[in-house]
Amino acid sequence: MAAGPKIRDAKPSDAERIAEINAAGWRAAYVGMIDDERLAAIDAGEWARTIRGNLERLSEGSFSLVAIEGSEIAGSCFVVSPPRDDDLGPEFAELVAIYVHPASWRTGIGSALLGAAQARAAGSGSTSMSLWTLTKNAPAQAFYERHGWRRDGAEQVHPIAEAPAIRMRRRLP
Repeated sequence: MAAGPKIRDAKPSDAERIAEINAAGWRAAYVGMIDDERLAAIDAGEWARTIRGNLERLSEGSFSLVAIEGSEIAGSCFVVSPPRDDDLGPEFAELVAIYVHPASWRTGIGSALLGAAQARAAGSGSTSMSLWTLTKNAPAQAFYERHGWRRDGAEQVHPIAEAPAIRMRRRLP
């Protein structure tokens, strides 16, 4: 039986690979949810600069993890605490992003990253987590539901994707 990916803290030097994975994930998962021209125009270099800056300035309680499969980063996640939503209290951490390279979908990497993020947030004192996902992204919602996440009724237009989104949350063990 395979041991699964190695999970470690992301470093600023990982930013380019994280951005590549995020862009590949958007282009594969969001077809029909986000305008084709917007998907084609994704600037992974700009995303890498933003990610690098975020990793260089992580606030207390916030963290980013990467999953290493073989010798390469195959996925990442980014968690902030407290969450960005004003209606959620300081007991929440927010899963801002989780992406696995499409070539590694359904291999357990996403589950490993999500489990590590939930454990890390719980270990830092959070009792619940929230996330936003696109309303039409049924595969992502099913993934989160398998891991105990549920819709909480909040909706918005996702500020980056510019598409309808729902919020999900879960209590941490």
